[in-house]
Amino acid sequence: MTREAGSAAKRRQIANHMDSFPEEFEVIEDELGSGEPSIKLQTKTRIISLSCDERGKVVEDFTMRPGAGSKEDFLKKQEAYNAISQYYNDYYTGAKIVKKSFEEGLLKIELETRTVTLTYDAANKSVEEKDRARRAPKEFQQMSLFDLPKKSKSAEKADKPENKESVAAPAQDKDSAKKNSVKIATPRDKKYDRWSDGTIVKNICNNKEYKVKKDEGNIIEVFDSEHGYLIMARADLVLSD
Repeated sequence: MTREAGSAAKRRQIANHMDSFPEEFEVIEDELGSGEPSIKLQTKTRIISLSCDERGKVVEDFTMRPGAGSKEDFLKKQEAYNAISQYYNDYYTGAKIVKKSFEEGLLKIELETRTVTLTYDAANKSVEEKDRARRAPKEFQQMSLFDLPKKSKSAEKADKPENKESVAAPAQDKDSAKKNSVKIATPRDKKYDRWSDGTIVKNICNNKEYKVKKDEGNIIEVFDSEHGYLIMARADLVLSD
Protein backbone atom coordinates (compact mmCIF):
# COMPACT_ATOMS: atom_id res chain seq x y z
CA MET A 1 0.00 0.00 0.00
CA THR A 2 1.37 3.37 -1.04
CA ARG A 3 2.00 5.76 1.83
CA GLU A 4 0.18 9.10 1.63
CA ALA A 5 2.42 12.14 1.19
CA GLY A 6 2.66 14.53 4.13
CA SER A 7 1.77 18.22 4.17
CA ALA A 8 5.42 19.35 3.95
CA ALA A 9 6.06 17.16 0.92
CA LYS A 10 2.93 18.49 -0.80
CA ARG A 11 3.99 22.08 -0.16
CA ARG A 12 7.38 21.38 -1.76
CA GLN A 13 5.73 19.82 -4.80
CA ILE A 14 3.42 22.81 -5.26
CA ALA A 15 6.32 25.28 -4.90
CA ASN A 16 8.37 23.39 -7.52
CA HIS A 17 5.41 23.39 -9.87
CA MET A 18 5.00 27.16 -9.50
CA ASP A 19 8.66 27.65 -10.44
CA SER A 20 7.97 26.03 -13.82
CA PHE A 21 5.29 28.54 -14.85
CA PRO A 22 6.14 30.47 -18.04
CA GLU A 23 4.07 33.42 -16.81
CA GLU A 24 4.39 35.97 -14.04
CA PHE A 25 1.77 35.54 -11.35
CA GLU A 26 0.42 36.92 -8.10
CA VAL A 27 -1.04 34.97 -5.18
CA ILE A 28 -4.73 35.65 -4.54
CA GLU A 29 -5.41 32.85 -2.03
CA ASP A 30 -2.76 31.05 0.05
CA GLU A 31 -3.65 27.86 1.93
CA LEU A 32 -0.20 26.25 1.86
CA GLY A 33 -0.06 26.20 5.66
CA SER A 34 -3.15 24.05 6.03
CA GLY A 35 -3.29 20.28 6.44
CA GLU A 36 -4.18 19.96 2.74
CA PRO A 37 -1.95 22.62 1.11
CA SER A 38 -3.36 24.57 -1.83
CA ILE A 39 -2.89 27.95 -3.47
CA LYS A 40 -4.71 30.10 -5.99
CA LEU A 41 -2.78 32.29 -8.43
CA GLN A 42 -3.60 34.91 -11.00
CA THR A 43 -1.63 35.56 -14.21
CA LYS A 44 -2.33 37.93 -17.08
CA THR A 45 -4.54 35.32 -18.75
CA ARG A 46 -5.49 32.68 -16.13
CA ILE A 47 -6.86 31.95 -12.67
CA ILE A 48 -4.99 28.85 -11.40
CA SER A 49 -5.69 26.52 -8.47
CA LEU A 50 -2.94 24.16 -7.28
CA SER A 51 -3.27 21.28 -4.83
CA CYS A 52 -1.92 17.72 -4.42
CA ASP A 53 -3.47 14.28 -4.52
CA GLU A 54 -2.82 11.77 -1.74
CA ARG A 55 0.44 10.64 -3.37
CA GLY A 56 1.80 14.16 -3.55
CA LYS A 57 1.25 14.71 -7.29
CA VAL A 58 0.32 18.29 -8.13
CA VAL A 59 -3.18 18.83 -9.47
CA GLU A 60 -3.55 22.00 -11.58
CA ASP A 61 -6.87 23.44 -12.56
CA PHE A 62 -7.38 26.80 -14.25
CA THR A 63 -9.86 29.02 -16.02
CA MET A 64 -9.14 31.73 -18.55
CA ARG A 65 -9.72 35.34 -17.61
CA PRO A 66 -12.28 37.30 -19.68
CA GLY A 67 -10.88 38.29 -23.08
CA ALA A 68 -7.78 36.05 -22.72
CA GLY A 69 -8.78 33.38 -25.25
CA SER A 70 -9.91 29.79 -24.83
CA LYS A 71 -8.51 27.11 -22.54
CA GLU A 72 -7.91 24.89 -25.58
CA ASP A 73 -5.68 27.53 -27.23
CA PHE A 74 -3.70 27.95 -24.02
CA LEU A 75 -3.12 24.19 -23.70
CA LYS A 76 -1.73 24.12 -27.26
CA LYS A 77 0.72 26.92 -26.40
CA GLN A 78 1.65 25.14 -23.17
CA GLU A 79 2.35 21.89 -25.06
CA ALA A 80 4.64 23.74 -27.48
CA TYR A 81 6.43 25.61 -24.69
CA ASN A 82 7.08 22.44 -22.68
CA ALA A 83 8.34 20.53 -25.73
CA ILE A 84 10.72 23.31 -26.78
CA SER A 85 12.03 23.75 -23.22
CA GLN A 86 12.68 20.02 -22.89
CA TYR A 87 14.46 19.95 -26.26
CA TYR A 88 16.71 22.81 -25.15
CA ASN A 89 17.55 20.97 -21.91
CA ASP A 90 18.35 17.78 -23.84
CA TYR A 91 20.53 19.23 -26.60
CA TYR A 92 21.58 22.82 -25.82
CA THR A 93 21.85 23.05 -22.04
CA GLY A 94 23.84 26.15 -21.05
CA ALA A 95 23.63 27.86 -24.47
CA LYS A 96 22.81 31.56 -24.38
CA ILE A 97 19.05 32.18 -24.73
CA VAL A 98 18.33 35.43 -26.60
CA LYS A 99 14.55 35.01 -26.86
CA LYS A 100 11.97 32.71 -25.26
CA SER A 101 8.31 33.35 -26.03
CA PHE A 102 5.36 31.40 -24.67
CA GLU A 103 2.89 33.25 -26.89
CA GLU A 104 4.92 32.81 -30.10
CA GLY A 105 5.99 29.27 -29.25
CA LEU A 106 9.68 29.72 -29.95
CA LEU A 107 13.07 29.73 -28.28
CA LYS A 108 16.12 31.37 -29.87
CA ILE A 109 19.65 30.53 -28.75
CA GLU A 110 23.01 31.97 -29.74
CA LEU A 111 26.02 29.73 -30.40
CA GLU A 112 29.57 30.67 -31.40
CA THR A 113 29.01 30.54 -35.16
CA ARG A 114 25.22 30.37 -35.57
CA THR A 115 21.84 31.30 -34.14
CA VAL A 116 19.31 28.50 -33.66
CA THR A 117 15.53 29.02 -33.45
CA LEU A 118 13.42 26.21 -31.98
CA THR A 119 9.71 25.93 -32.86
CA TYR A 120 7.09 23.24 -32.36
CA ASP A 121 5.23 21.27 -35.02
CA ALA A 122 1.94 20.36 -33.34
CA ALA A 123 0.81 18.08 -36.17
CA ASN A 124 3.88 15.85 -35.87
CA LYS A 125 4.49 16.45 -32.15
CA SER A 126 8.11 17.40 -32.85
CA VAL A 127 10.52 20.30 -32.36
CA GLU A 128 12.05 21.94 -35.43
CA GLU A 129 15.38 23.76 -35.70
CA LYS A 130 16.20 26.68 -37.98
CA ASP A 131 19.85 27.76 -38.24
CA ARG A 132 21.26 31.11 -39.29
CA ALA A 133 24.98 31.80 -39.53
CA ARG A 134 26.23 34.61 -37.30
CA ARG A 135 28.20 37.49 -38.77
CA ALA A 136 31.86 37.63 -37.85
CA PRO A 137 32.55 40.41 -35.30
CA LYS A 138 34.13 43.59 -36.59
CA GLU A 139 37.73 44.11 -35.54
CA PHE A 140 39.13 47.43 -34.40
CA GLN A 141 41.95 48.69 -36.58
CA GLN A 142 44.10 51.75 -36.07
CA MET A 143 45.11 53.84 -39.06
CA SER A 144 48.71 55.03 -38.98
CA LEU A 145 50.27 57.94 -40.83
CA PHE A 146 51.48 55.46 -43.43
CA ASP A 147 47.90 54.41 -44.23
CA LEU A 148 46.73 57.89 -45.25
CA PRO A 149 46.09 58.27 -49.01
CA LYS A 150 48.76 60.16 -50.89
CA LYS A 151 47.80 63.34 -52.74
CA SER A 152 48.26 63.53 -56.45
CA LYS A 153 50.81 65.95 -57.88
CA SER A 154 48.04 68.20 -59.19
CA ALA A 155 46.44 68.35 -55.72
CA GLU A 156 49.79 69.16 -54.10
CA LYS A 157 50.34 71.94 -56.63
CA ALA A 158 46.89 73.38 -55.90
CA ASP A 159 47.63 73.45 -52.15
CA LYS A 160 50.80 75.53 -52.62
CA PRO A 161 50.36 79.34 -52.53
CA GLU A 162 51.43 81.19 -55.66
CA ASN A 163 54.62 83.20 -55.09
CA LYS A 164 55.84 85.53 -57.79
CA GLU A 165 59.19 85.95 -56.10
CA SER A 166 61.12 83.31 -54.24
CA VAL A 167 63.81 83.96 -51.69
CA ALA A 168 66.66 81.51 -51.59
CA ALA A 169 67.24 79.92 -48.20
CA PRO A 170 70.66 80.53 -46.67
CA ALA A 171 73.08 77.72 -47.32
CA GLN A 172 74.05 75.46 -44.42
CA ASP A 173 77.07 73.27 -44.09
CA LYS A 174 76.60 69.58 -43.34
CA ASP A 175 77.51 69.89 -39.64
CA SER A 176 75.00 72.65 -38.89
CA ALA A 177 72.28 70.89 -40.86
CA LYS A 178 72.88 67.75 -38.83
CA LYS A 179 72.65 69.69 -35.55
CA ASN A 180 69.39 71.37 -36.55
CA SER A 181 67.71 68.20 -37.80
CA VAL A 182 64.84 66.83 -35.68
CA LYS A 183 63.80 63.18 -35.75
CA ILE A 184 60.03 62.69 -35.89
CA ALA A 185 58.73 59.60 -34.08
CA THR A 186 56.21 57.48 -35.97
CA PRO A 187 53.75 54.90 -34.63
CA ARG A 188 56.10 52.13 -35.74
CA ASP A 189 58.89 53.55 -33.58
CA LYS A 190 56.86 53.53 -30.34
CA LYS A 191 57.69 50.78 -27.88
CA TYR A 192 55.25 49.40 -25.33
CA ASP A 193 55.63 47.34 -22.19
CA ARG A 194 54.50 43.78 -22.85
CA TRP A 195 51.25 42.58 -21.22
CA SER A 196 51.00 39.06 -19.91
CA ASP A 197 48.17 36.71 -20.91
CA GLY A 198 45.05 37.29 -18.84
CA THR A 199 45.67 41.01 -18.24
CA ILE A 200 42.38 42.96 -18.26
CA VAL A 201 42.49 45.98 -20.58
CA LYS A 202 40.00 48.58 -21.79
CA ASN A 203 39.50 49.88 -25.33
CA ILE A 204 39.38 53.69 -25.29
CA CYS A 205 37.17 53.72 -28.39
CA ASN A 206 34.22 51.85 -26.84
CA ASN A 207 35.14 51.65 -23.10
CA LYS A 208 34.69 47.85 -23.12
CA GLU A 209 36.99 45.52 -21.20
CA TYR A 210 38.84 42.57 -22.76
CA LYS A 211 41.29 39.88 -21.63
CA VAL A 212 44.73 39.82 -23.26
CA LYS A 213 45.55 36.54 -25.02
CA LYS A 214 48.69 37.50 -26.94
CA ASP A 215 50.81 40.66 -26.93
CA GLU A 216 52.67 41.32 -30.18
CA GLY A 217 53.79 44.87 -29.46
CA ASN A 218 51.68 47.23 -31.54
CA ILE A 219 49.07 44.49 -32.13
CA ILE A 220 47.19 42.80 -29.26
CA GLU A 221 45.04 39.70 -29.49
CA VAL A 222 42.22 39.89 -26.92
CA PHE A 223 39.26 37.74 -25.89
CA ASP A 224 35.67 38.93 -25.55
CA SER A 225 32.99 36.63 -24.11
CA GLU A 226 30.45 37.90 -26.65
CA HIS A 227 32.53 37.96 -29.85
CA GLY A 228 35.44 35.60 -29.12
CA TYR A 229 39.00 36.50 -30.20
CA LEU A 230 39.68 39.98 -31.61
CA ILE A 231 42.74 41.81 -32.90
CA MET A 232 43.19 45.37 -31.64
CA ALA A 233 45.76 48.14 -31.94
CA ARG A 234 47.91 48.61 -28.83
CA ALA A 235 47.40 52.39 -29.01
CA ASP A 236 43.64 51.90 -28.47
CA LEU A 237 44.13 49.93 -25.22
CA VAL A 238 44.91 50.88 -21.64
CA LEU A 239 45.08 48.87 -18.44
CA SER A 240 41.66 48.55 -16.82
CA ASP A 241 41.18 50.31 -13.50
